[in-house]
Amino acid sequence: MPDDPPPNRLPDLPDQESDPVVWDPVQRTFVPRKEVAAPKADPGRDPRRFYVGAPDVGQVPPAPPPPVAPPPGIAPAPAVPRPVPATPRTAPKPKRSWPKFRRPKLKWIFLLCGLLPILLLIGGLIYADIKFRQVHRVPVGGLLDSGGSGQNILIVGSDTRANADPNAPNAGGILGDATDRPPAGQRSDTIMVLRLEGGGSKMLSIPRDLIVPIAETNQKDRINSSYNVDLGGGPARLIKTVQKSLGIPINRYMEVDFVTFAGLVDAVGGITIDFPYPAFDDNTGLDIKTAGPVELNGEQALAYVRSRHYTEIKEDGKPHEDPTADLGRIERQQLFLRTVMAKVAGSHNPFTLLKVGGEVANGIRVDDALGLWGAMRLAWAFKGLHPDPVALPVGVNNDRATLHLEEPDADGVLAQFK
Repeated sequence: MPDDPPPNRLPDLPDQESDPVVWDPVQRTFVPRKEVAAPKADPGRDPRRFYVGAPDVGQVPPAPPPPVAPPPGIAPAPAVPRPVPATPRTAPKPKRSWPKFRRPKLKWIFLLCGLLPILLLIGGLIYADIKFRQVHRVPVGGLLDSGGSGQNILIVGSDTRANADPNAPNAGGILGDATDRPPAGQRSDTIMVLRLEGGGSKMLSIPRDLIVPIAETNQKDRINSSYNVDLGGGPARLIKTVQKSLGIPINRYMEVDFVTFAGLVDAVGGITIDFPYPAFDDNTGLDIKTAGPVELNGEQALAYVRSRHYTEIKEDGKPHEDPTADLGRIERQQLFLRTVMAKVAGSHNPFTLLKVGGEVANGIRVDDALGLWGAMRLAWAFKGLHPDPVALPVGVNNDRATLHLEEPDADGVLAQFK
């Protein structure tokens, strides 16, 4: 038995083969296509637009009307191109915000350039004041002379070993050995007078073994005994002795020790001494193997200055100890001081000058009448200083260990410092 046809779900739908139908939205039913009237053109509506539910849905849009020719004598309007829509661009990524650098104005640059030297000067003065406050003061200001055409500075090299380290590399040059070590107490090993007058300078060395009347006592003795602290002396008695026994007015007092000598030489990078012969001194550790200019560090310079048994190897190849003893040592001390002063004065490196200032501040003693401005003027006077060495005429006494002034030649030399 054949299968029954499926039931017609749309019984009112006409047959599309014999009589096609279309949906009439007004009557809301299917009507034959032939009964649908052609839609009339609506002059108030764009025929290219269709609306849902309108009768022209699904119809072919009408052809556009032909262009109307302009009246004769009138040029046609130029065709206006339709704007092309811009291609959409993606939003740029946010840039990383950096602080903007603004070039400073010229007036601020000029102001800074003008203030920089002032700030450096103020900083230098503050540093100088700090270092100057560290310098030890000797209470002898009331004994100093304030008159005269020049300025006499009494420079004392003390052989105090209080601050010396026996384990330091230069301990031999500072402390000496059993035959060279001085007795207990602070003693003066070097006594010099530096005179500044006008644009020139002179340096007079006073032998420590020179016999003179000692101030505040009724006896004559070596001049360095007036400084010996263990014998009741000191800077004040030494100043009085130099002024009364030699007639030299003292305007300033300055004292350094051997540790300062060594540190000062190292601070300026060493000094060069011209040796006429190879030399040595087993007591101080001096050992110069070749003649000519030799660069000395602090330890070697200290051994050179303190040498009391200075021995040279001359042409015969044999050792010859300096027969002038203390007088020869004075000449070497003068050469040493002139060389160090010239090296410091010729240095323009601020770091070197700071090191020199630090070494001097740690090992120098000055009179209590010297202020900061006076010290700065004195330092300026030392710049470029090359003092002329002046020898004091002396003779050897009968004991062959002490000296005396050779008159009248000594009076003429001492008159240069009055």
